[in-house]
This record gives sequence, C-alpha cells and structure tokens, in this order.
Amino acid sequence: MTTELSAKCTLWVNRLLFLLVAGLVFLLPGILEFYNTIRPLAQSGRTAILIGYYCCTPLVLWGLWCVDRLLKNILARQVFVTGNVRRVRHIRWCCAGVSLVCLPASFFYPPLVFLVIIMAFLTLIVSVVENALAAAVEIREENDLTV
Repeated sequence: MTTELSAKCTLWVNRLLFLLVAGLVFLLPGILEFYNTIRPLAQSGRTAILIGYYCCTPLVLWGLWCVDRLLKNILARQVFVTGNVRRVRHIRWCCAGVSLVCLPASFFYPPLVFLVIIMAFLTLIVSVVENALAAAVEIREENDLTV
C-alpha cells in the first residue's frame, strides 16, 4: 500500500514537473528579464541560459515521459520487464544529454557548471539502477523459463 501511494504521488509530481518545464518554454524570457532587474546578468549569460534551456527541454520532457511510463508500469505491477530497462536507459541518456548541452553554456554563465556536475552524477546513478534492473529482468526471465 505504501509503495503504491508513493508511486502515485511521484507520478503526479512528475506530471506537474512536465507541465512546469513545458510552460517555462514560454515564460523563461520574461522571468530572465525580471531576474535581470534584481541581479544584472551579462547578455552572454542570459543568452546561454535561454539557449541551454531550449536545447535541454526536449531531453527533459522525453526523460519525464519515460518516468511517467515507468511509474505506470510499476503501478500495474509490471516492474521487472524489458520495457522498463529500456525506459531507464533512455532516462540515463537524457541526463547525459542535459549535462553535455549545459557544458558549453557554462563557459558563458559559470553557475551552470553545477548543473553539469549534478546531471553527470545523476547519469551515473541512473546507470547503476539500469544495470541492476537489467540483471533483475534477466534473472526473472530465467526463472520463468525453468518453471
């Protein structure tokens, strides 16, 4: 019961995050202009943030969609299946892609280097989860064949 509740909450938070990321595509220029009145940013910094965000948005949305599908499978009690391994692999590549996209942007706006490091670390963590899930799927498939 607790696992199911946690998965449902995570699913809805994921969907809200999806909407927020998609909505920021339209709101980010205005938010950056407002932020610029509080703390002035160089034009190169604002451009780096905008270009970085717009380049990362498809990767982030794809990753969030994969998380949504993964959580739906978990709620349907289909955890150790090949499709979930594929989804986690996609999430890993999305994390790596965001890190790589933000790397050149961090030369123009240095605080983005923290995002690069965080996403690279997340790539490693998701990779470990993907490998563990793949091994579990392999064991389950072997057990299914012996029964």
